[in-house]
Order: sequence, then C-alpha cells, then structure tokens
Amino acid sequence: METPIEHPLVLILLPALTLVFFVSPMTGESMYRGALFRETTTSKCLTDQNETTKNAESTPECAAFCMSYDECQYFSYSNGACYMHRWFLDGEIEEYDCDRPSYLLFSESKTEWQKVFEMTENSFKKSPIYLYWDKLPIEKVELRLKRESAEDVLFFFNGTETNSTSWFQKDKFFPNLSHSMEPLIMTFNANFSYPNFTIVYTDVVRVEVRRQTGYNEKYEIHMNFG
Repeated sequence: METPIEHPLVLILLPALTLVFFVSPMTGESMYRGALFRETTTSKCLTDQNETTKNAESTPECAAFCMSYDECQYFSYSNGACYMHRWFLDGEIEEYDCDRPSYLLFSESKTEWQKVFEMTENSFKKSPIYLYWDKLPIEKVELRLKRESAEDVLFFFNGTETNSTSWFQKDKFFPNLSHSMEPLIMTFNANFSYPNFTIVYTDVVRVEVRRQTGYNEKYEIHMNFG
C-alpha cells in the first residue's frame, strides 16, 4: 500500500509528507553568549541575494546579531561589517572567494539533532551545514519521512567520515525498531539540483524520491510498504 501525500487541513500549503535530514551531535567549544559557533573557513563566503548586513564592532557582536534573528544560522564578519544568512536556502548553495572568517550556528546542546535538508512537494531547502559536512564531527544521520496520518518513518546512518552524500549507502545503515533488516538497494544521484534516490527492501517495500522534470520545482515523494 502506498502512503498518500496529504495536506493538513489548516496549513494547506504544507504537505503532510515531508523529507527531513538531521545530523547529530555537533561538538565544539561553546562561545559567544552560550551559543555554539564553529568557524568554517576564512576564504569562502556564501552567495545569497537575501543576505542581511549590519554594522558591528566585533565578531562577538556580529554573532549576537545573528542569534537575535530566528532564521540566521551563518554569518561572516570583516572590517565592521556583519553579513548574516538565513537558516535554510532554496536551490544549491554556492560560495565565492573572500577574505573574511565565516561561522555556523549550532544548537547549544551537543546531543540535539540539527536539521540539514528539508524536502516537500514544492521545495528542497538546505542549510549551509552541508557545504562543510566533511569538516564536522558528525556521528549519526537521521532520515525522517514525516506523515500526517501515521507515525514517522525513520532511517539511521553512521555519519562518521562521510560527506553530504556518502552517508547514504548500505554499509552506513543502522538497523532500528522500524527497519531491522538492511536494505537491498540504495541509490542516490548526488545531485542537489535534481535529487533522485531510492531505498528498496523488497519488490513491494520501497521509498522513492525525485525531482520532476520541467522548469517548476516539484518533487515526488513515494513510500510503499506493501
């Protein structure tokens, strides 16, 4: 039986079936008013048309500005200018060469899951975290299929020594209460512009996700559990 994609009664623009990826835990020293920031690079900055810029006297002040915005997750600072970026961005996230340090904001808790990707029928949003995945001490990856009329379906993977795509493979899979057996087939095209991946257990137990062809951004998310 295929799980249908339904829409909540009130929030009609939000499909009930949503694909969410998490990584956990993020470890590091807590700094700047109790938040956890990790310096990513001093030579790359984000290309973002919705970038917010404020004057700041220091990196800690820039970090405080970032924390004051609910959607800010990434900032860079140089010569009195604070550049802030939203939590999630649409489309592929690109970098350009620059000469200012950049920082990612993580949860204060070192054991709390951190959202990296979120896909619905109409969007595929990404956190800048995925650009630096292989530089972060990621322990586990959770792939969660959220459903309105049934319990969420969870898949867990070993995230150590992986990048933003290499965690999605059979030898990284962790059995759990929902899925105790190893998948027969796992495929991912590693293309964040046109993602396409599958998880197959049997002929009738499978998960398929792909972007539809065409200019408009639409995604198909199918679950079939017999």
